[in-house]
This record gives sequence, structure tokens and C-alpha cells, in this order.
Amino acid sequence: MNNKLVTIATFGNSVEASLAQQVLEAEGIPAFLMDDNTAGVAWHLTIALGWIKLKVMQADVDNAIDILTAVDLHENLQRPENEEASRRHSSSTSKNDKILNDAFNAAIIGLFVFPLCVLQLYSLSLLIYLLFTGWVSSNQQLKAVLTFLLNVLILGITWMIFTALVS
Repeated sequence: MNNKLVTIATFGNSVEASLAQQVLEAEGIPAFLMDDNTAGVAWHLTIALGWIKLKVMQADVDNAIDILTAVDLHENLQRPENEEASRRHSSSTSKNDKILNDAFNAAIIGLFVFPLCVLQLYSLSLLIYLLFTGWVSSNQQLKAVLTFLLNVLILGITWMIFTALVS
């Protein structure tokens, strides 16, 4: 019996990852989360970590994917033949959509933390990352443009206020 752990899914937040882990464990399949604690403490490093990874024993891969598909947690599942295949096989569109959602949320929250434009800069950096690594799905492009315009507007207003105060 092969005891090698294989990544079958990646998640952008620990709530979805924990839910998938609990569903599998309720069905008797041992499941493990990698990088969950780090992503929980340093959420901004989630992308650098390669998201939160759900791993199961290689012998349980097919059953685990079938279970998660049955409970509609299947948007980011991977059927790897080996660990190298799981690294190569990624659903870039869904990851890009998650990155866009993070950028949009940072831009909206940045509206309420107006004097500190750190969140707008973070949001713009995520948009630049998306620009160089691949784009979002066609139904998310309007959200990307809205996020960009919102960030530019807030940064422009902040710049005008800053220059007025300095003068």
C-alpha cells in the first residue's frame, strides 16, 4: 500500500479547506491540510505558498475526489498521476479569479481605511500579478476593470489631498 500524500485540491482560504477536510474525514478518508496555519496567520502569503493544499493518501485519491465532487466542492480538484503532475496541473482560471476577488476585497476595504493606501497598493499589485501571469475568466474582466478604477481613484484623491496639505 502506497502511503504517499498527494495534493488533490487547493483553496484560497482556510474555511473552504477545513470544510473539505471534514467532509473527507467524515467519510473515513484521512485528509491533511498543508500551509493552512501559515495562510491563517499571514494571509498575504497565501499566493506565495501555492494556496492551502488538501492532501490524501495516494490510494484514496479517486474516492476523495468523488466525494468532494458529490458535495459540490469540485472547482479546484486535481486528479494527479504523481506529485509532479499535480504541480503542473492547476486550474489557473479559478486561481486567477480568487486573486481578483482578493484584489477587489482589498480595494473595497481600502475605501474605509482611506488615509492608508496600503490596501490599494496591495490590490494593484495583485492586478499586476494577474496581468503578467494570465488573465481572469471573461465574466470577471468587468470586476478587474472596476477594481483598477477604484484603486486609481482612491490613490488619486489621496495624492491630491497630500499635495494640498504639503503646499
